Amino acid sequence: MKRKFLPLFLGLCALTPVFAGSGSLNLKDVVDSGERRSWAVSLETAQMFNIDNNPNRYFFLTQMLSLDYEPFRALEWGPVRMRTQVRSTFFASAIFNGPETYYLGWGPQLRFLFPLGNSPWSFLCGGGGGLGYADAHPSDKDDKGLGQGFTFIILASGGIRYDFSDRWSVWSGVMWHHLSNANMSEPNKANIGPDELGLVTGAAFAF
Repeated sequence: MKRKFLPLFLGLCALTPVFAGSGSLNLKDVVDSGERRSWAVSLETAQMFNIDNNPNRYFFLTQMLSLDYEPFRALEWGPVRMRTQVRSTFFASAIFNGPETYYLGWGPQLRFLFPLGNSPWSFLCGGGGGLGYADAHPSDKDDKGLGQGFTFIILASGGIRYDFSDRWSVWSGVMWHHLSNANMSEPNKANIGPDELGLVTGAAFAF
């Protein structure tokens, strides 16, 4: 069930404008040649707590550096607008309460922004996946840790964002991620697939 969470979450994000507003789609989803700032660099930090039954009770302190690109104008459904960002994200996590001490990775993401009228506030949600490396101990079959160093990551997040200007913005919300080696470590060592949930805050500079 947990592995079905991400597509369900992203599906709900994509359907939000349909339930929130009415009217036909305004096809302004073409590449914007105006003054809108399409690129941004963002920095996020997350405190992630283990939510499954792993005896290590993992805690991840995660930093994320992203290059964000908004290729299209906002889509409009009546009073509702949706902006889309394509993100390239690097992850660096310090791992506590487990045999591993760090996780480094990269992954692409999609983020959807729903501005609230003409205010500087907007809802956001998104997610993605990627791959990385942790200092796992595959020869220690009894440490209840990750099965191997090479590990995939799936993540999803949601929250609220505030734009100070056309360049600076901040946001806060919740994030979930799942680590897995797709059972490549088995039968030598079990693929434990830890799930983490926690708070995330971030800031971005657009250019």
